[in-house]
Amino acid sequence: MAEQGGRRLTGHLAQQGLTRRQWLLGSMAVAAAGGFAARPALRGAPPGLYFKRLQLALEQADIWAPTLVIDQLALKANTQTVKQWLAVHQLPCRLVVKSLPCLALLQQLSAELQTQRFMVFNLPMLDSVLTAFPEADVLFGKPMPAPEVAHWVKTSPHTERLASIQWLVDSAARVQEYAALATTQPLRINLELDVGLHRGGFPDSKALGAVLQQLSTLKNRLTLAGIMAYDAHVAKLPSLFGLQADAWQTVQSRLADARTQLTAAGYVPDQLTLNAGGSPTYQRHAAGTRANEVAIGSAFVQPSHFDDTVSGHVPACFIATPVLKVVEPVQIPGIEWLSAVSRQWDRNAERGYFIHGGQWLADPVSPAGLERSSLYGVSSNQELWMGSKATGLTVNDRVFFRPTQSEAVLLQFGDVQLYDSQRSHIEAAWPVFPVSA
Repeated sequence: MAEQGGRRLTGHLAQQGLTRRQWLLGSMAVAAAGGFAARPALRGAPPGLYFKRLQLALEQADIWAPTLVIDQLALKANTQTVKQWLAVHQLPCRLVVKSLPCLALLQQLSAELQTQRFMVFNLPMLDSVLTAFPEADVLFGKPMPAPEVAHWVKTSPHTERLASIQWLVDSAARVQEYAALATTQPLRINLELDVGLHRGGFPDSKALGAVLQQLSTLKNRLTLAGIMAYDAHVAKLPSLFGLQADAWQTVQSRLADARTQLTAAGYVPDQLTLNAGGSPTYQRHAAGTRANEVAIGSAFVQPSHFDDTVSGHVPACFIATPVLKVVEPVQIPGIEWLSAVSRQWDRNAERGYFIHGGQWLADPVSPAGLERSSLYGVSSNQELWMGSKATGLTVNDRVFFRPTQSEAVLLQFGDVQLYDSQRSHIEAAWPVFPVSA
């Protein structure tokens, strides 16, 4: 039967003027054309003028190791945007140190915003801020373990500045722990409210009322400095079904209720710190809020994770790292015979670039079209990035990354390089704080 079928097919092809071989080759050509039509589009492009100039500035400054660059003009533009928003209701700014862990950066922002309000998240950064800013008012952004605070009180050269510090307290138990520490002078505490983030803190009016009553019996040991209402969840919620608007309204309702309870307990709310916000919500608070100050950090340098929540800001920080090796053609270890097929299928994998370092919380921005090798994976030593010939990279050229956040990334490269993009010049090296959790 199979033989008869083969004869029928051959006869049909003969009637059409085609041999079996021609028909098979034609079918393969059609299949190949369809396959190549579906292959990935070419994404690569050479670096743009901005990054060409930045690379030249780094070369002229003789900087070759992986480094973090802050664009001074972009930083000033973001600072001006913050000032314009806050000026509407004269809302003070508290600088978030973990997101800006560089003394020169903090000094510049402090001067331009006329603030010495800082938010810190650990004791080493507390000491750094107290050393540099004699008039600093410091609010902790998270509760510190009582034993750690006790050790700091015994050993820090800044214990005379206790009146400048607001220790964050999130529970009745921690109130008692801090009260036990206040043997020589009262500690100032700030109460963490849960306004919907559900990351701890006093969850409702009843809990806040109970801790206010508790504090009334500890006045010789603890002084209430204010409240903190962190609301990062608001910007992350979808606007669908009014979820974001409802969450924002809950924050404001909780703040209004806290003001009422503070007044009933004998406090004057606007004489206390009523802290709220963060970079993703500072513009909402600037437009009208029941808080009396707002915390801002990352928005000044605008990492990429803030693009969807902070408007009017521009990227101001980049990682620059040299290309150590250019590999062409790229060979797949163990199955080298498949490498040519892979390159034909995806022209974006024509070349491999091993960079100096890697595995940062950052995404490549120049040259366009680079993609981390899925085969080699992440590496902190010499990470492999794939690209097409269109990228034009050679050994010692820079790959530029944009950080997704600032708080961890700024501490990873030693001195921050301050870049004047108008003159294409590295104008200063700003030391960062020692690495700390």
